[in-house]
Amino acid sequence: MKNKYLISFFILLSVFSFSYFYTDKTNINEEILSGNSFTNIMPYPDFNTPGVYAGEYYLGYINKPYWIILGKYVTDWSYFERGLYLSDSLPYVEGMTMGYDYNSVKIISGIYGFDPVMTEKEFEIQSNPAIDQNSDRRFLYGVGFTDKGYAFPSKVFAIHRIEFNFFKKITLSLNEINLIGGKLPDIVDINPLGILHNTFGEGYSNTILGLDLNIVPFRGFSVYGQFAMDDYVVPATEAGAINYKPTSFAYAGGIKNVYKINEFIISPKFEYYKIYTWMYNRWQKLLKFTGIYNGIEYPMGFDYGNDMEGYLIGIDINHKKFNYKFIFESYLKGEIDLSTPYDDPRKPDYEQWPGPYGNTRKFIKLSFLFGNN
Repeated sequence: MKNKYLISFFILLSVFSFSYFYTDKTNINEEILSGNSFTNIMPYPDFNTPGVYAGEYYLGYINKPYWIILGKYVTDWSYFERGLYLSDSLPYVEGMTMGYDYNSVKIISGIYGFDPVMTEKEFEIQSNPAIDQNSDRRFLYGVGFTDKGYAFPSKVFAIHRIEFNFFKKITLSLNEINLIGGKLPDIVDINPLGILHNTFGEGYSNTILGLDLNIVPFRGFSVYGQFAMDDYVVPATEAGAINYKPTSFAYAGGIKNVYKINEFIISPKFEYYKIYTWMYNRWQKLLKFTGIYNGIEYPMGFDYGNDMEGYLIGIDINHKKFNYKFIFESYLKGEIDLSTPYDDPRKPDYEQWPGPYGNTRKFIKLSFLFGNN
């Protein structure tokens, strides 16, 4: 009997040790070096290693074309150093990512929960059913229920993607992000097949449309871009809306060269970023694209928040045993940040929506990162 349990233990251990998830972007550079375009999602399964995988705080399962990962882990959905709608600016996420991978077409979704902590003032704003003029509970304010807005302590981030790969050279993905706050999400909100459905404007949801593109025209070279749209208003035809939800875009473009010297994969890159003034923001704390970790508020997208424009120059050096990263960044930062109230009197100034707004300041950062594999 003892030997039976021992054999079962080693079988279980071998299964858990066999499967593998990519947890950094090294594999993307390796694919570019080979002349191929690969998905930008991390973690992502290695389908050559089917089975169950146990990370430090998560479990994964791979059985092509299906895969799933569940628990607490770092995630990133971007080719960029600073992603625009879901990036590793967050220390980690807690939830589930799953996908269906059929060669040139992928369907992927993620559901993550965030701490719904609010100050007393933020809870008061969240409880106001009239704070969002399109809320389906706005009428309650008019009949005396001034605190019946969506204020249930819940904040859930749901993302859905359909991704296409053409000739192994071009990757194009369409993404919808739906942030559900103030109520428990239902199947409509988190349906993993609900690509580009819309719950915008009901008082408990904030959505972003995301586009990703990567082109590898030849071995060792990549041109890539990302676009995120929170809201879009045409001032000439929607004059009454300029004080409601202003146009909020974020976009980035980059180029990368990847080459190999001995056992080192080296990839210098240049990336440009533009984040509109009111991107990621909202009246309600539970509908703002930020996460709270140990009392610190982090953007879910671009690491430094909104109202910025600038560029990044970097170089990644990857080895089987370790990784180096050198980064220089230069940005112009406007007056508005994610702590600026969404009813700020500067918001209707539609000519300044692209930003950076008002009195700007230069923001420069130099980084060096080192990690063992």
